[in-house]
Amino acid sequence: MRFMLTDAQWELLAPLVEQSRPHAAGTKPELSERLFLEGLLYWARTGVPWRDLPGEFGAWDAVYNRFRRWVHTGRLERLFELLTTSPALDEVRRVLLDSSIVRAHQHAAGARRKKTSSGPTGRRGDRDWAAVAAASPAR
Repeated sequence: MRFMLTDAQWELLAPLVEQSRPHAAGTKPELSERLFLEGLLYWARTGVPWRDLPGEFGAWDAVYNRFRRWVHTGRLERLFELLTTSPALDEVRRVLLDSSIVRAHQHAAGARRKKTSSGPTGRRGDRDWAAVAAASPAR
């Protein structure tokens, strides 16, 4: 298995991963923090479904649930904030964020919206309602 983080990068990143932990309570997971992050990087880089995550990263549902916990507790956000404050981690930031995994929807790039059929409110189907109203008896 080819990993993304080198040993030198992990030595710089490991203290920040530990620092991002909200508290020290709870049992220690079977999968190390490094393998968990490598699994996340693999998932982000390849775009595979969670169920297709290689076994080297542990059970796919354990990795997924741990990821969801990190998001829910804010740990992942704290880790990214810590990454931005450390000048020694420029190379790690390049590994985590590159254009091959960051995508934007076409509307985020300023694409024009499609026009809908005309009507006084610009909504589709206004002409149909106008025809029904014209054929209805007056109240």
